[in-house]
Amino acid sequence: MWLQHNPQSFLTGDAPFIRASTLEADRSRVDHEFVFEDRHEGFIGIPHGGLAMGLCLDAWRRVASSAYPVDARFKFGGTGVSIGDSVVFSVENKDQREGPCLCATITKNGDKAPYIKAEITPAAGSLPPDTKGPATSVFRELPYYRNCFVCGHHRSVPGLQRRFRVHLDDDDSRVVSSVWGAASEDRERADLFLIGKDELHPAVLTSIFDENTAWAGFMQTRTCGLSVRVTFTLLRPVALSEQLLFVGRPAGTRGNPRSPRFFLGEGTIFSISDRGAPEPVAFGRGEWLVVDRYTEQIKTNLLPDNDWEWIFTE
Repeated sequence: MWLQHNPQSFLTGDAPFIRASTLEADRSRVDHEFVFEDRHEGFIGIPHGGLAMGLCLDAWRRVASSAYPVDARFKFGGTGVSIGDSVVFSVENKDQREGPCLCATITKNGDKAPYIKAEITPAAGSLPPDTKGPATSVFRELPYYRNCFVCGHHRSVPGLQRRFRVHLDDDDSRVVSSVWGAASEDRERADLFLIGKDELHPAVLTSIFDENTAWAGFMQTRTCGLSVRVTFTLLRPVALSEQLLFVGRPAGTRGNPRSPRFFLGEGTIFSISDRGAPEPVAFGRGEWLVVDRYTEQIKTNLLPDNDWEWIFTE
């Protein structure tokens, strides 16, 4: 089959984090079915969008012709997906006028529009929007969820266990960052989230990038949102042993400035294994739909208890 099995992928390999079964397969398209489980959670009750994006990139890596750098364009829609929902994951290998394209969708059973649609193509040569980290090393740690795949610190199954930090940058804009790989427990954790023997899975990058950049938009609007569109360029493979710095910045809003309907953010992932020469390894931008019930959800569920009030007042 043209969509090859990768036994080393933590998402779809021999011990899959997402347990999918094949429904149909031909020479250009493969359909799978799976159920979103508690282990996939982001906001309480719904899967993490970064994992869905990572699953699409996992499929791209399973095609023999895949090569870095790569551009991925994600669009979210449909009626939404909850933990416990059964979905169909479809992967189609297409040739477009501009060149090869892998198209992937995740669609909830019963929906016509997909929850996520991805178009993955060879990179067009665009450059990172930012080549520097935060202008100040003074930061405050942001609170976290109990079970979120990215920031959950009390999960019954492995997760990424990130803490995000907000900086007050020189131009008075809110910058959010997160570090991966600096602590010894991170190096041990990386072994759980691979796509190859020595390569970190792109789902780690998309998941932390998505949450880090969304926090940056949140710090501008003080509202939570769900991913609507994300563009993501992955410049090269990331080694298991690399230390990474995720930097996100707010990039404006859409709608009434007093009560925006969408907020935007952009971010860059740097390899900081060589402290003297940080290297961009991925970058992108996104748009999030403001959803009031998730703003209220964080006020009653983020940890440590009562450590969320300051983010609405500073």
